[in-house]
Amino acid sequence: MQLTPEIKTALRKKRAELDLPKHVIAEKLGLTPLTYGRIESNKQKFNVQPTTYQKITQWLAKDY
Repeated sequence: MQLTPEIKTALRKKRAELDLPKHVIAEKLGLTPLTYGRIESNKQKFNVQPTTYQKITQWLAKDY
């Protein structure tokens, strides 16, 4: 599955609001820091597994 630019923007925004580094968010999502960095990047299209997509969207939906 391909993440939309809106989801990538939401990831960056929520991470900034929580003031957490990428590796901490990657750990919370069960991803490697490299994978998370690629997901958050605007430079390339990055396809993810459906389970990863689900983890990301559920994390974005959580209210902290």
